[in-house]
Amino acid sequence: MPSLHDATPRLRVRGLKKAFGGHKVLDGIDLDVAAGSSVVLAGDNGSGKTTLLRCIAGLVAASGECWIDGRPLDRRPSSRRALSYLPQTPGLPGWATGSELLELFGRLRGRRQPLVELPEGFLPRLDQPVAELSGGQRQRIAIAIALLGEPRLLLLDEPTANLDASGFDALGGVLRRATDRGVSVVIATPSPVELGGTADRTARISGGRIVPPIGPAEGSADCEHGHEPEGPSSPRQATG
Repeated sequence: MPSLHDATPRLRVRGLKKAFGGHKVLDGIDLDVAAGSSVVLAGDNGSGKTTLLRCIAGLVAASGECWIDGRPLDRRPSSRRALSYLPQTPGLPGWATGSELLELFGRLRGRRQPLVELPEGFLPRLDQPVAELSGGQRQRIAIAIALLGEPRLLLLDEPTANLDASGFDALGGVLRRATDRGVSVVIATPSPVELGGTADRTARISGGRIVPPIGPAEGSADCEHGHEPEGPSSPRQATG
């Protein structure tokens, strides 16, 4: 087990394995994420990105080990409060208003305000039932819910799904403010370039494993390619 006196990463994953019906989805995942850093977890649809996040979050049983700040992640409430997980398709009840959901989850997480300030206009009208909101507006509320409490680790599964350009830009600023406060962020996406300006590193997953090397975030100033890729840079829609 890692020592707290070493350069302990915020998140450490070792030998994580998961199979469904005999099909190996994760086949020995090793991943370290430092405190206050952000990693884009890139891979094709079906590569295991979502399964990895769900295993770390404790929503799916798997073999292997996960630590946060040198302590094993388990099902204890004190352990789970250290992280926050945003699923790819948040199941927000349509009958509830945004304010009701933020109040409810704020009570559950012991803090009714997001851990970082959200840009003005980021949230839609909070007195409307969720069923009356667009997909992008629902996603903004889900992001705000994920930021409640005092998580040290954010696990975000395709957080840009359905966001328009302004929401996409605002999310980048929110995540940078979170890492400035020492929060670590892992973002799963099939399109790593779109988040290159936000993340520090890109880790690619293929064949159930992290493919070395883990390099600078694609699209960032430190990317070894040294240039922005051709093609549109607007946020994509969720691809499932």
